[in-house]
Amino acid sequence: MNSGIRAICLCAAVVFAAGCKKSAPPEAGTLRVEVTPVIQKDVIANNRWVGLLDGYQNAAIQAQVTGYLLTQNYKEGSTLKKGDVLFTIDPRPFEAALAQAQANYATAIAKAQLQQINLQKQEQLYKTQVISELEYQTSYQNTQAAIANVAASQAAVQSAQVNLDYCTVTAPFDGVVGVSNAQVGDLVGPGGRVTVLTTASQIEPMKFNFFITESEYLEMAELLQKIQNLPLEERKSRLSLQLADGTTYPELGKFYFFNRQVNSSTGAIQITGLFPNPTGVLRPGLFAMVTAPVKELKGALLVPQKATVELQGSYFVSVVQPDNTIKTVPIKLGPQEGQLRVVTGPLASGENVVVKGVEKVRPGMKVDPVPYKASEPVATSSASAAPSPKPSASPAPAETK
Repeated sequence: MNSGIRAICLCAAVVFAAGCKKSAPPEAGTLRVEVTPVIQKDVIANNRWVGLLDGYQNAAIQAQVTGYLLTQNYKEGSTLKKGDVLFTIDPRPFEAALAQAQANYATAIAKAQLQQINLQKQEQLYKTQVISELEYQTSYQNTQAAIANVAASQAAVQSAQVNLDYCTVTAPFDGVVGVSNAQVGDLVGPGGRVTVLTTASQIEPMKFNFFITESEYLEMAELLQKIQNLPLEERKSRLSLQLADGTTYPELGKFYFFNRQVNSSTGAIQITGLFPNPTGVLRPGLFAMVTAPVKELKGALLVPQKATVELQGSYFVSVVQPDNTIKTVPIKLGPQEGQLRVVTGPLASGENVVVKGVEKVRPGMKVDPVPYKASEPVATSSASAAPSPKPSASPAPAETK
């Protein structure tokens, strides 16, 4: 009897355990991967280039006359206004030269006046046939020579005045002035030890010069030409600048011009933008990276940058099919949009691509997909949604007006 009861209890336990058994876990060895759907939306295609900041105007301040440097009237590196005095050269030799020229001018005027009086008398004598025609013509030509000498003397006075004015070296525009190349007492000028006294730059606004390749230029040539044909004040500020310390410059710049030719040695063409510089933080010679919108991509497909895999120069993404098997899809990379990357290829919006674990999957492998948990939220918008980028991070597309 006891043995029968034990058998019944054992059977009941087996049936109970079978009824309480949970759903089967994934097959042993199935790889768990994190996936996210392909996003489709309108994207502003930006490009980035490294370039160099330069002054709107740059000038080498030269001594135009030879003389001894008398004073330095500015503080090196300071901000000055147009016309501010930078240096003075000893003016005494040039004052003496001006005085001599003025005296010669006065003498020439007196001689010309006397010659004109004499010509009037000669003319009367010639009309009454007291003197010959030769004597009259001689007097006439001497008068013309005296008048010409007056003009030459006047030009000499003007030249002497210009040289005297050159003794005062002034700022050619508003801007900043650099280190002085000469000391007080140096002989400067074309015949002296120093010709270039210092350099000056206009830093409001600032130029930013960068170079694009021939293929990039040909792709954007029509747009660049349209913008360049617009008056400067009608061009939109669409350029964003990232400085060497990683910060984004708070002011947006605008397209200024593109150069007349492609450099045959480098295969690149210069593009120049203009950036406001109200605080003067930008200085000539600073390296920076410019972000410029080049076109708008309608209905672009985006995947996380981490989902793309490179193999021998080609790029792929791993798509999880409805039966949880992996399909490798070849793609071409487009512009970056935050953590996402625009791609082109046989993909469809909503398809799941592997983001985490992509390096372990193989075509045809069965996986256990779970939603991707990004360190930063990945934008998920509808197929027709357009982005709203911040001005400093992703400017709106370049416009022709």
